[in-house]
Amino acid sequence: MFNKIDFYILKNTVVPLFATLGIAALLLLLEKMLSLFDFVINQGGPIDVVWRMLGNLMPQYLTLVIPLAMFLGVLLSIRKFALSSELDAFLSCGLSLHRLLVPSILLAVFLLVVNILVVGFIQPYSKYAYEELIFDVRSGALGAAIKSNEFTNLGEGLTLRIEESRNSGRELVDIFAQKEDESGHIFSVSAKRGNFYASPDQKYIILRLYEGSLIDFDTSQNRPRILNFDMHDLPLEVPMFEQFRTRGDDAEEMTFNELWQKRNTGDTGVIATLHSRIARALSILIVPFLAVPLGLVAKRSGRALGISVGVFILLLYHKVLEFGLDFSTEGIISPWLSIWIPTAIFIGITARLYYIGAYQVGGTPLRTLEIISDVIVDAISKIFRRVRAAG
Repeated sequence: MFNKIDFYILKNTVVPLFATLGIAALLLLLEKMLSLFDFVINQGGPIDVVWRMLGNLMPQYLTLVIPLAMFLGVLLSIRKFALSSELDAFLSCGLSLHRLLVPSILLAVFLLVVNILVVGFIQPYSKYAYEELIFDVRSGALGAAIKSNEFTNLGEGLTLRIEESRNSGRELVDIFAQKEDESGHIFSVSAKRGNFYASPDQKYIILRLYEGSLIDFDTSQNRPRILNFDMHDLPLEVPMFEQFRTRGDDAEEMTFNELWQKRNTGDTGVIATLHSRIARALSILIVPFLAVPLGLVAKRSGRALGISVGVFILLLYHKVLEFGLDFSTEGIISPWLSIWIPTAIFIGITARLYYIGAYQVGGTPLRTLEIISDVIVDAISKIFRRVRAAG
């Protein structure tokens, strides 16, 4: 049964967990956003597609962010209890470290379900949607943003130049357009402003021009025809674009159910992806046992070495699984070796650290690293003091 202490521990764990979840996801998206903006602008695509791309990348980032947030949430709560002597009070009341871990384990089970839904069912669809958006931007299927002060070829012999564009190229200012057919018939238009519209049957894009002049020059005539207008519609035929492939050609775009159904086909990509997703989903249950011993710190030192070590271990484990997935997909090595051996090593390191924290007197698993860190910091400080004294 949950009691007030369990709710207190859970509250102190959930707050940093969600804070880390939001901050880490935001930082990862901001880093990717710059490259996506550069890609879309260079391809001439609409800027608003970047937000759709980032939304489809979120499930992929959550596979890394959820274990990291779980780790920091548990570690920071245990560290707070250790530094404020609350942990001593808990232990003196007969609550063991195992009992204090119960709320975190229940939270890990909840995040396990979330992780399975994200990794096994949401991420395959979002990855496919992201790849489809990349394909559409490259092919121009989403529409090209008209760049100012450049001649843009719109096909069918039509060239367009504008001084300024707004709303991702759909609103144009100071427009010059010229169209020439194979017979040498030249059709030129200049206008103060214009907009793009789609025709009701979606077969044409209409460039609606306002306050301009139209020049129709035919080589068979002695002089061109000139017409001033308040509004003129210039229809542009919508090009036919290549269709994107169907979902499921790539194993990473298959759900858990689809991977399980195809596990006996001999496809190394399907088998490797299935092993990788299971390992990633289950690893969330190991994270609390890693965070608790690394959060045990001496009150006098108060060092945050456990945070650095734990984040390093989780990132290393994440990258090793990525490499293992690549090697297994290529058929170079079995997923039992490339995925489950690193997982077993991760479990072994976690078990050793937790054993030190739970069963050894004054158990601080990183005490040796703290001593080495103190020696290095003191040596560097002495060097700087000598350099300053000599200067």
